Amino acid sequence: MPWNIQRTAALSDNEFLRSPAGLDDSLSVVIDSTKVAELPASSGMYQLYKGTVMGKINASSKVCAISAGAYGSGSSGAWVAADIVGILANNVKFWIGQGITAGAATDEPAAVLWHGCDFNVSKLLGYTGNETIVKAALFTCRFR
Repeated sequence: MPWNIQRTAALSDNEFLRSPAGLDDSLSVVIDSTKVAELPASSGMYQLYKGTVMGKINASSKVCAISAGAYGSGSSGAWVAADIVGILANNVKFWIGQGITAGAATDEPAAVLWHGCDFNVSKLLGYTGNETIVKAALFTCRFR
């Protein structure tokens, strides 16, 4: 048995739901891979984490994280309640880099939670600073 084996583990502990309510009603969306940041920077990993607030990109059927920039339908690309589609249900990784460029071929399907959920706001990504529009868009959900 080799003695020089080194193992590491990474776990995303982001339990953004307070209860299982709302899990039976999710929307299917397509995430625009050109709007996904490299996280952590210079790591070669492009991913979005569960619990990320997602919005519909202006004049597109695709979505991105509302923290990605000014892609909303409001003035100067601001996000408005009509743009918010829900909260990302699972982590999503993108196969970008090392000769693969972001585009339609690297877009990924995903599920977002949007109705009847009970969210833990301290675990949501992109919620802080956007509370008003997120609550207005997901009015059947609880945020506490």
